[in-house]
Amino acid sequence: MKNKLNFIMLMALSLGWMSTAFAAVATMQQTFDLKPGWNAIYVELEPTENRIENIFSGIPVRSVWRWIPGKLGKDFIQDPAEGLLSLDGWFGYFPEPRPEAFLTNLYTLSANTAYLVYLDDNQNRSFNLTGQPVYSAINWRTNGFTLTGLPVNPGSEPSFADYFSLSTQHANQPIYKLNAAGVWEQITNLSSTVIKSGEAYWVYTDGISNYPGLIDVKLQQGESLEYRTIFTEMNFMLSNTSDVTNFVRLDRVGGNNMPMKFLNVDPESGEEAWPDLPNSRVIELRPGEDVVVSLAVDRGNFSEERMEQIFSISNEQGVRHLIHAGASTIQPLSLPTRGMLKRGITQAPASNAGLWAGSVQVKGVSEAQNSGVEPLPVGKPFAFRVLIHIDATGTARLLKNVVQMWQEGSYTPSATNPDYLEVDVPGNYVLLTDDSLIPNYSGVTVRSGQSAGIRFSTIGYDFNGNDVEMSGEFAVGNSLSVSLLVDSDLPTNPFYHKYHPDHDNLDAQFLNYKQEAFQVTREMQFLFSQHNPNYPDVQDPPGWGYQDMGGVFRESISGLHKNTIFIEGEFRLQRVAATAVLNQ
Repeated sequence: MKNKLNFIMLMALSLGWMSTAFAAVATMQQTFDLKPGWNAIYVELEPTENRIENIFSGIPVRSVWRWIPGKLGKDFIQDPAEGLLSLDGWFGYFPEPRPEAFLTNLYTLSANTAYLVYLDDNQNRSFNLTGQPVYSAINWRTNGFTLTGLPVNPGSEPSFADYFSLSTQHANQPIYKLNAAGVWEQITNLSSTVIKSGEAYWVYTDGISNYPGLIDVKLQQGESLEYRTIFTEMNFMLSNTSDVTNFVRLDRVGGNNMPMKFLNVDPESGEEAWPDLPNSRVIELRPGEDVVVSLAVDRGNFSEERMEQIFSISNEQGVRHLIHAGASTIQPLSLPTRGMLKRGITQAPASNAGLWAGSVQVKGVSEAQNSGVEPLPVGKPFAFRVLIHIDATGTARLLKNVVQMWQEGSYTPSATNPDYLEVDVPGNYVLLTDDSLIPNYSGVTVRSGQSAGIRFSTIGYDFNGNDVEMSGEFAVGNSLSVSLLVDSDLPTNPFYHKYHPDHDNLDAQFLNYKQEAFQVTREMQFLFSQHNPNYPDVQDPPGWGYQDMGGVFRESISGLHKNTIFIEGEFRLQRVAATAVLNQ
């Protein structure tokens, strides 16, 4: 049991080290200055270390409070010293060895949340929170007070009157702040009182409101721009609800510079382009205008397996929203890792190595009965799936079936402490075209309560064996070609019928082999386009050549008809796995 616990602890440390070594994590700091007595703070970041006892370690706080309102309960009291413990909706933290520590029911700090902190000291103290922003709109209470901070730009904060000038539910409504004596007092002059970044207030809402502030930001999904493997582009919308032109700045925050592009459309010609995203960009919004901002990750230029970026969205009125963006590569690091070397992979995989899955859309077929050689448009295009694998050397193979499984890693006693186990070779995904190898590995999903692999297959072509090598280069502007022989005894040969005496490849006595089915030869060619069909006029579209590929498909079929049949269409491929070895 001891070894098991030690192993788990060491694994956690190892994973933490790996995430630092192979990831450019984007974090920022928020600083709070606490004065003796009561403080109302507003946390904008999701702390990397979120446990209150660790955050305030070395700082003499008497208590920390969070308000989680229910349907009942008092909104706020004039003096927090009157007691919060007996009020519904208040949750508190009391550090050891205070006698009330056993009453603690608040343990962490969260993003976009207000807290009351009592500093039990006779001098000011400051502390820093390191974390990442989590974007969310303020949930205003209907006909009641909300304890919240406001997303403003430190150093250029607006007044309360300016911030709520566009909201009829908040304009001229009561707002309370915590004064130097630790008592909530109403702000009497909203026009001259400036909002402070990181400070919490009681704000009254008259009626129902979803007021977003002076900048309305709507993400495509979730609370961040997280580019999962299937995503190259993501959008968010900026809205100007005012009657004046608004200039919004999109700034990169911190030292990270995740490779990204943005969609730029010429307002006069309508021409589209995807230039590199600069460190700062100004977007003009006319009164009442909505602007969709399209950002794409450029995974082909990533220097780490995972990269992140924090953006600041601000305007001239002093409002600021923070948004986190992140993406991981499909391909592992450019250099062989220790695990790869242990498995005999001694060179860096090709940049496009892995499994590519997609489909061919057939749009033209020649008229073989008329000895036609030019493909003519079909009445209705039809498609079939294509599977292509690229190994570490860049060699391409056409596959019929492949199963993704998981290879468990191996562990060894630590050289510094034999009681601990450390990772010797990390686990990894494998791709199998030989089904007999499946029992040697673990599944990557659960099906009917059982561990199972993920199978990719196609019925659009067939050949002897599991794969066939292709000639050419799998790269933008190049081509691949492959020759497939559908042998006379291949079960999918259209002329071969196992139980038909004229097409069973047997003599009249059904004893000896006699070829009766014709051989069919298929010559396929994949010509990779420079352009993404979604952006035909864009020279360097995002993700093209790294995650997505496509172009013109051509094929000639001999033996099916006395005349060769010529086919033409389009193909589109997407990289679905980065494993560079088959049947390892």
